[in-house]
Amino acid sequence: MKIKTVFGILLVVLLLAACKVTPNTAATQNSNSEPLTSELKPEPTESVLSEDLILREEFDDDINKNWGIKIVSGLEDQLIWSQTNGKFRLEIQPPNDTNFAFFRKDTSYDDVIVQAEVENYGQTDNAFSLMCRASEQGWYELRISSQGYYELLRYDQYLADEGKNAYTNFVEKRIGSTLIKTGEDTNVFALSCQGDQLKVFINGEQVYADKRPLTVEDTTYSEGTVGFGVLSYGKEVDVTFNYLETLKP
Repeated sequence: MKIKTVFGILLVVLLLAACKVTPNTAATQNSNSEPLTSELKPEPTESVLSEDLILREEFDDDINKNWGIKIVSGLEDQLIWSQTNGKFRLEIQPPNDTNFAFFRKDTSYDDVIVQAEVENYGQTDNAFSLMCRASEQGWYELRISSQGYYELLRYDQYLADEGKNAYTNFVEKRIGSTLIKTGEDTNVFALSCQGDQLKVFINGEQVYADKRPLTVEDTTYSEGTVGFGVLSYGKEVDVTFNYLETLKP
């Protein structure tokens, strides 16, 4: 009788072992938050600013020869400009906000870096701007302020024609940067447009955001001319562009 009992227990154990299911390794791994087939996007790496010069504008010729003005906001008679000793001086009168832009005539680039040296003589409540891939549809724009802030934006002419805010700010708000020399000082800043990537350089160094080199991806504009400009926020502004360069990335 004991033999039958032992035999019965062994039979049950063998049946349980035969019915045991081996876990599916792939299914177990796929139950994690990230699927097996996903690829982590590489983080941006710091870039070196190109020195491969295409064109250098030192403002010796009449500005109207190679550049056209666009009044984004404000009144044209608020802006007084002059050219002296290779510097392009822009003085803006209050009281309302203004945004004046100058675009290079008869040029178009896909991949390009636009760089300028700027100098502030008065109020710090201002902004210098650089543009790339500018056309009738819009452009990409970098701004720095003598207060120590920068912005990276896209301008959409269609939205402007609809009476809407034409600017999309890729960094959501003005960001402070210790790379910018504040007050009455000189700064060199650059906007790189290469492929679908936009990068910002201030005084020779790429800016960081969230502890990483700032690289913004956007495919709205693929080619166009370059530009520069100045903005005021209801106060008198006195600034100069000492030179402007276009470079190959």
